[in-house]
Amino acid sequence: MGFGDELKSAVENGASRGILDFSIELEREYEARTSVAARKEKGQFFTPPPVCRFMAGLFNRDFPDAFRLLDPGAGVGSLSAAVCERISSLRSPRRLQIHLFENDTTVLPYLERNLEHCCESLKQAGHNLTYRIHEKDFILDAAEPLFSPPSLFADPDRLNDFDGVIMNPPYFKLSKDSSYARIMDDVVHGQPNIYAFFLAAGAEMLRPGGQLIAITPRSFCNGLYFRDFRRWFLQRMALNHIHLFESRTGTFRDVLQESLITASHRLGEPSASVTITTSFAANPGKGSCRTLPTSLVVDDSCGQLTVRIPASEEDSEIARIVECWPARFSSLGLRVSTGPVVMFRATEFLANQPHDEGTVPLLSVFNVKPFETVWPVPHKKQPPSFKVCAESLRLLLPARNYVLLRRFSAKEERRRLTASCLLSTSLNQPFVALENHLNYVYHAERELAVDEVYGLAALFNSALFDRYFRTFSGNTQVNATELRMMKFPDLSRIASIGNRIRALRVFDPDAVEVIVLAELGIHERLRDHLLEGTLFSQI
Repeated sequence: MGFGDELKSAVENGASRGILDFSIELEREYEARTSVAARKEKGQFFTPPPVCRFMAGLFNRDFPDAFRLLDPGAGVGSLSAAVCERISSLRSPRRLQIHLFENDTTVLPYLERNLEHCCESLKQAGHNLTYRIHEKDFILDAAEPLFSPPSLFADPDRLNDFDGVIMNPPYFKLSKDSSYARIMDDVVHGQPNIYAFFLAAGAEMLRPGGQLIAITPRSFCNGLYFRDFRRWFLQRMALNHIHLFESRTGTFRDVLQESLITASHRLGEPSASVTITTSFAANPGKGSCRTLPTSLVVDDSCGQLTVRIPASEEDSEIARIVECWPARFSSLGLRVSTGPVVMFRATEFLANQPHDEGTVPLLSVFNVKPFETVWPVPHKKQPPSFKVCAESLRLLLPARNYVLLRRFSAKEERRRLTASCLLSTSLNQPFVALENHLNYVYHAERELAVDEVYGLAALFNSALFDRYFRTFSGNTQVNATELRMMKFPDLSRIASIGNRIRALRVFDPDAVEVIVLAELGIHERLRDHLLEGTLFSQI
């Protein structure tokens, strides 16, 4: 039986053991007495039962006789209950000690009842559980001493040397000058999120070889804001397992990013490989399983230390193909920037009528379609034009050839990347205004050739690039930093793609896809896989 089969069996068999069932009843009782808005404001998203059992199943198969567990942000305690449920099935007696952190007073009575039930259930199964509920802020009260300068006086309540940490941390953004950020200023950068602090603190509290099992948004795997955190975390922790939920809404309806589960251990010895499992929604026991060398998952080739997650063999093959291309953005002379117009800061320059004298087109995500920049587009919240005056010139771009990319995709969209062509000859204006929900691609030293514009747009709009992009990005935002790190063919090959697309008499999305793959020499088997069910006609 493989590792994936063992986890599937653990998830399915857990349903008959009952400890977690009591926890879920408490959770439903709590949810009935609180509002969704109140829970969301706290970043409180409870873990579905199959996910709890899956996460508990990621701990090493044989628990030691004595096992110390940390559950920060415990909620009603469902994750701890899932660990208790798993231990209850072991034949030889175990001594389990759990430290739980929860500072939400409304949920504390439910947590206490849950742990009492766990104690009684484990006692009946021949095991022993002791626990302590800390009614404190996990970061400000428990983690702060770990990230502060050493003191001459040891803190008797300092928590460390745990065998395991299991967590579903809260999820909300923090200001960079918050008290949380000041504690971990060596770990975070830019606009941090509270869940990264929980991961860092949990890692710091483990003994060597101890395991950390966490469910979080995927956003820490890439991007500038989490780069310092990734480097700090991966210097201390080795990834063993990643589980990816392919549906953004199937696990947590109110989280706009893909969620994932990571299992890692405190270094000791680094992992030679990482197991990657995937499932569509909230039952991770039913999905695919594969193992990859760590070097294909943790990539520092461009200094960003990105965590890539190829969800299938085809994704791995796509990544290998793209990574063999010769250039990145900067080496091709290409640049990508974000549109300079922030609507609420430029209200005095907005014009409600197209073609008004003294105005130029204002473009946003509503104007960007695959290959086509459509203007004007009637929209209640999007003025079509932007006034030209001495004060607004700093927000305008010269009329040149650009590739425009949406910075955000809707949750229900099949494609993460959508690119249009914007040619200076179509503007009939000296300037254009781009709203900051757009990225624009240009050449640093010259005008992009028309064939290059169409070729770049074809790459961004292709199934190949979409699948490649998804291996390292799991949120709805397309950042300029991510585009800069992507590999590209040389510009002559890109122009050749654009030339063939421009030669099409009728715009045929299927034909565009075939041209891209043929020009790049993608072999027939992978080409068939990419073309099956992924064409523009289905967007």
